[in-house]
Amino acid sequence: MREFNTSGPCYPTEHYTVMRQALMAEGKEKVRKGRYFTIFAPRQSGKTTYFQLLLAELQGEGFIPIWLSFENLKTATREQFYASFAHDIQRELAKLNIKTTEVMQNAIGLKNFFEALQQQTNAIVLVIDEFEGIPDVVLSEVMHTFRQIYHQKKTYALHSLILVGVSTLSELVLTSASPFNIAEEFPLPYFTFEEVQDLITQYVTETGQPFEPAVIKAIYENTHGQPGLVCALCQHLVTKVVPDRSQAITMEAIYPTLQFFLTQRLTKNIINIVQKAREKKDFMLKLLFQPEPLPFSLYDPDISWLYAHGVVDNLAGQTDISVPLYKKVLITAFRPLINGEARYYLTSAHDDVAQYLNPDGRLNLNALLMAYRAYVQRRGFRAFDAGNLRESACHYSLDGYLNFFIQQLGGQTYVEVPSGKGRIDILIRYQRQSYVIETKLFYHATYFKQGKGQLAAYLVTEGLTEGYYVVFSDMHTEADQLYNEETVAGKRIFTHIILTNFEQPSALPVPAELRQRQRRVKKSPLK
Repeated sequence: MREFNTSGPCYPTEHYTVMRQALMAEGKEKVRKGRYFTIFAPRQSGKTTYFQLLLAELQGEGFIPIWLSFENLKTATREQFYASFAHDIQRELAKLNIKTTEVMQNAIGLKNFFEALQQQTNAIVLVIDEFEGIPDVVLSEVMHTFRQIYHQKKTYALHSLILVGVSTLSELVLTSASPFNIAEEFPLPYFTFEEVQDLITQYVTETGQPFEPAVIKAIYENTHGQPGLVCALCQHLVTKVVPDRSQAITMEAIYPTLQFFLTQRLTKNIINIVQKAREKKDFMLKLLFQPEPLPFSLYDPDISWLYAHGVVDNLAGQTDISVPLYKKVLITAFRPLINGEARYYLTSAHDDVAQYLNPDGRLNLNALLMAYRAYVQRRGFRAFDAGNLRESACHYSLDGYLNFFIQQLGGQTYVEVPSGKGRIDILIRYQRQSYVIETKLFYHATYFKQGKGQLAAYLVTEGLTEGYYVVFSDMHTEADQLYNEETVAGKRIFTHIILTNFEQPSALPVPAELRQRQRRVKKSPLK
């Protein structure tokens, strides 16, 4: 029985595998034309699976594929690097009874090495994995040499060269001033929705365990088709959450799976994303919590650095985190930074989180949001304003506050959950019920009204009858109506305006409507 692979390349006889025939055909055509090209993508993007399947097919066409890796060579001396390079190539050639006595000790030796081999073959396809592991001391000269070989191909055995890694080639060679301009970047996109369906259908066909269509959609939307994450989510669902193959995989299995990945699952690529993001903490907080988009530009040093390390990407001209699950992991990872603020969330020793439950056991989210407004009046946003992020601090503050109380009640909050018509800012799950919160800044009345329409559209997608609209405003005052209930497009919308224009945080009293709700809760059996 095959399985979902979560480590290393996929082998179709052992693992459920997306064959990606169109990409395979494109890669083969480049090799046939003798092109040198690069495959640079984040870890667990399917690079190794792709080029191993590609090389297997090329071998059937008479090419001589050689795969080697520069991993663990970063600190090697020039002599050690060339000795390792020559050894690895000679080892692979020996398997085909191709031998050479040429010694490779420097860049000249590298060129002579492939020239000597030309007497035996001119069909070598060289794949160098983990290319960013090349020592800095030889980077420029190796790139120069490959460029010379490319321009005089008939003299050398190297027909095609494929460089594979997790950095961009331009980032790698920028400081070396290498004129290596002959390689094409070969994009290796994440799985499409159809490819995710194909992968899961293979499992369903072999085991008979069905996946609800909504589950497949949720897997794709949370991973954006990132191959490693798709396989990891599927594997966790079928081995840990619903191991009984007589039971269908439903949406109720998705939420604990997401929570597991947000708080417990430590994969190499998730750890790398979090580590790199923490090195640019102020920028990442701005990106994660500021509602307005940040234009993408590699001339910005923070964006360029985070892009090279696979944290951010260019999405339609805007800087963003392309994998939603990565964004949620980063928000979860940054939450410990505000733990010290939690001591201000409760106003007295007699406060009980049960006051935010209705008599029927459902969340009283309106009461919780009113309490948040009172908390903001007491504390402001200064505790969250890392690096003077201002607008970001509002959303950072709300996320931390809600997450604290929802966790105390035994529920979970999910930030930036994808929806069919856009992005839901906060999704709360409590007792198998969903609560949607859309957050915005107040710019003008038209924008404010548009936000309600967007929330109503979200609610249709999520199959919910009511939602919560939290708007941060420096234009409203205490004299304005700060809470409102209305029906928009058939959906019940609760609007909460959070003032941000107060001069100083103060020990203001709890709002009257919140006091009334608290009194009602105290009289209920739940209290």
